[in-house]
Amino acid sequence: MNKHINLLLLAAENLLRHRTKTIVVCLCVIAILSPFITAISISEGIREQSLASVEEGGDLYLTFDEFGRNTSVPLKYLEEIRTIFGVKKAVPRIIGRAYFQNKLVVIVGINKEDIPDSVSCISGRMFENPNEVIIGNELARHFHLRIGDQFSMRGQQRKVFTAAGVFTPDSGIWGASLLFMSFKDAGELFGKPEVATDIQIYSIPGHNSEIATDLYSILMNEPYRLQDKQIIELFVKKGFLLKEGIFTALYVVAFALGIPAILVASGFGLSDRRKEIGIMKATGWNTLEVLELITFEQLLISLLGATIAILLSIFWIRVFNGIFIGQFFIAEITLLPKFTVPSKFLPLPFLLSFFFALLLTMVGSIYSSWRASSVSPVVAMK
Repeated sequence: MNKHINLLLLAAENLLRHRTKTIVVCLCVIAILSPFITAISISEGIREQSLASVEEGGDLYLTFDEFGRNTSVPLKYLEEIRTIFGVKKAVPRIIGRAYFQNKLVVIVGINKEDIPDSVSCISGRMFENPNEVIIGNELARHFHLRIGDQFSMRGQQRKVFTAAGVFTPDSGIWGASLLFMSFKDAGELFGKPEVATDIQIYSIPGHNSEIATDLYSILMNEPYRLQDKQIIELFVKKGFLLKEGIFTALYVVAFALGIPAILVASGFGLSDRRKEIGIMKATGWNTLEVLELITFEQLLISLLGATIAILLSIFWIRVFNGIFIGQFFIAEITLLPKFTVPSKFLPLPFLLSFFFALLLTMVGSIYSSWRASSVSPVVAMK
């Protein structure tokens, strides 16, 4: 054991002695691993918030079907749906998009009592009167809106809204460009007062199949579509797997280009290393001891590079808010997001980063070291 500890200490000493090579290899490792760790952390953060939103939503989602796509549901079926055994609550919603000046915002029309618990006003109050809305905090900051300010949407100048409150949703990032208003006001805004984009059905556990059967008897002559929470969750996961797959495909190219850089960087001072190995062999070192020393060196430099890459990724997200890389995972955001980009740092990416770094540095050094240690000390010292 003492021999291995001494080799580890000697490896640390060698890294300090060859500072230039150590710094260059570390920089190469950091440049390769930092975007990878940052991207995975952002993806996991958004995935967690998306799944939390799905979990907070209804157990079943009812829409009509038109040309294979979701379309609006007539409200004439709402009361009949609410009377189905096993239905705790049926919530009609209108979800659409409209331009607020030059910014595209998401409009959610919903009855005040059905607003999710995660949406709470940090100033003002919930809408109570006609034409009152509550605004996401980032949207309010962007347009410098204050409580009581009035505004209208582009293309619908006849309807004037009043900001009653500013909210921040704890469950997701979508409050950055979100407006909540009453269901009636949203119907008037979009010119469709008698329909909902979907109806969320909250059910008693274990009654989804019975509810689906009763819905069929009610809507048998209508082209409707019924999706449960598990299907929505599956769509969310598949969407993020697609995003991660595209990023991974692009990153593999960068990773492949980084390998030659590591090889070149690891070759700095190669003639000096051959001479050192020749001296070691001449003084009684065997090949396994030389290779163990080299392995300890790469282990330490990989641990150092991966640790710095992780710290840099945390700094990249926490301080610079995922600049340049957040656009891969969040659609329709600017280069520098104006809201806090979610992130979640998991142990697995850290371990993968360390093993990637170890693999790259070992590829760049172990073979050349083995060649030098397996020849005559006289040849190695030339």
